[in-house]
Amino acid sequence: MIIDNIRQYSFAKATYFDTYVCIEFNSDLKEVLVEQAQLLLKDMAAYYGGQKFVIVSQRGLETNLDPEILKILNLSKVEGLAIVSPDAEERRKILIKEQSLFEGSFAYFETYEAAREWALTF
Repeated sequence: MIIDNIRQYSFAKATYFDTYVCIEFNSDLKEVLVEQAQLLLKDMAAYYGGQKFVIVSQRGLETNLDPEILKILNLSKVEGLAIVSPDAEERRKILIKEQSLFEGSFAYFETYEAAREWALTF
C-alpha cells in the first residue's frame, strides 16, 4: 500500500492511500467541529473524485465527535468508516449512535493495524 498524499491541518493529519484515507486527530483536540469535518470531506472528495473510499478515523480518548454531525455531512462516497480509539469499549454507546447515523459499513477498533486491514477489504 503506497501513501499517495499527506495533508496536515491545524487539528489533524490526513494520509491518503489508494482506497482509504487515515485521519489522525491531534491528541489535544477535544471536539471535532462541523467546519473541520466539512473541510476534511471536501478535500477527500477532491482527492478521490467520483471513486468511493473508506475513512479510518483515529481519535484519542479526549477527542469527541457529535454523532449528529453525520446527518449534516455528505457521506455518499464513503463506503466504510472505521473508528480507532484506544478504549473503544468505554466509547461503545457513542460509537453505536454514530453507527446508526452512517449508512455504509462501520466498525471500531483499538488499533490502527486492525482498522487498516478492514479498510483494505473494500
